[in-house]
Amino acid sequence: MAVSERSAGLGLVVIDLSLILLVFCVALAASGWRGFGAQFLTLLQLSTFIGWKLLFGLYPGHGLARAQRMQKVVLATAAAVVTSLGIVEIVRWILDDPDLRLVFWPVLLAGVVLGIGEPVARRLMMRLGRWQQPVFIFGGGDAAASVVRQLAFYPHLGLRAVCIVDEGSIYITDDYQGIPVIRFRELGEHAALLNITTTAIIVEQSVERSFILRLYTTGIFEKVLLVPNCHDLISLGSIVRPVGGMLAIQAGSERPSPLSAWVKRSVDKIGSGAALVILSPLFALILAMVRADSPGPAIFSQPRWAGADQQFTAMKFRTMYTDGERRLRRHFLNDPEAEQEYARFRKLDNDPRVTKIGRFLRATSLDELPQLINVWRGEMSLVGPRPYTMDEVGKLGPATDMLSIVRPGITGFWQVSGRNQRTFRERIEMDCYYVRNHSIWFDLWILYRTVIAVIAREGK
Repeated sequence: MAVSERSAGLGLVVIDLSLILLVFCVALAASGWRGFGAQFLTLLQLSTFIGWKLLFGLYPGHGLARAQRMQKVVLATAAAVVTSLGIVEIVRWILDDPDLRLVFWPVLLAGVVLGIGEPVARRLMMRLGRWQQPVFIFGGGDAAASVVRQLAFYPHLGLRAVCIVDEGSIYITDDYQGIPVIRFRELGEHAALLNITTTAIIVEQSVERSFILRLYTTGIFEKVLLVPNCHDLISLGSIVRPVGGMLAIQAGSERPSPLSAWVKRSVDKIGSGAALVILSPLFALILAMVRADSPGPAIFSQPRWAGADQQFTAMKFRTMYTDGERRLRRHFLNDPEAEQEYARFRKLDNDPRVTKIGRFLRATSLDELPQLINVWRGEMSLVGPRPYTMDEVGKLGPATDMLSIVRPGITGFWQVSGRNQRTFRERIEMDCYYVRNHSIWFDLWILYRTVIAVIAREGK
């Protein structure tokens, strides 16, 4: 179900207002305020959260990458907290009322509640079918189909393809994956959708320049997004710059700056060291459980690719029987479809090689905890591309050079984005996306999603 951009934004505002009123009621019940001044001041403070999120474009914030959205939410919340506390200080100074300091804590509570509630609100909107706005795609063939797949791949963007307008192909199909494919002159037949649509996406390589200019000048859409031929070279760090009377896209460098590389390594060193100390009792418990569950060593070591012609030994808690390959071959003989599934995803839903405790460790991703030692050594990072096995390197193709730029990670973009439903090719694409767009905000979002995945046992 597609809704207008304004409707999605209004839905988020309503949810935030409900949370603000909840915080206000808690503050009122806990503090027992009777004065109208304190109550009004509290509501005024809490309303600043709505104002700052509006200024940061978070209602609804369609089209934002998840790292971008996380950055904006954190900054808007921080700005609202500072503004609210500033209002209290000014009013307290004017009225010379020390009791007004009591309204400090509701602001901090609201910051926590709205910060945590933001992704929950979007997920609720998605489940109710009130999040995605309709988008018309202009272009044909594989290029337009690729845009449709990307929008379906990233539903959090809030953009849903509802119609493909193809003027370049001689013959066009009636639909693509249930999405109608039409000519420009047939747009009037979709007036109901056009009335709630504000965004169009133009695939440059499959649309003539004269048609692009025509679409810009008609004013049918408030926003027109142009997908250039070099889209796979552009990152979130790219900027548009003037070149005389023309515009050019300055692609962001895929290689991290010395400062960002130093910060990332420092975070890895401190984070892995602290985790190894804090989780040492859990390590000991899992070691004992693995040894008791099946014969063999508790730690499984395997050579993994480290970029170029380098490799390192990655460590994990053993989750498979020591004769796992023999069990797998026997399973393929009895179930040929499982062999096809394994060839496509490099994983099996019911892998006969996995032990009982191994299933639990994989579901919670606890089997990867020993890789904290790899991070401490500098062989891996907390966040990065998947550590590919040596036999998978030959399948990376052109992505090999890009994935050599950064260290592999314990967790990464594809691991927290439906890891079990992604094909091997999709995993490579997502790892390349991470390298092109890596930032501290992207890493923070991935770490946040990793915690959610562990709690929800999304692994296999």
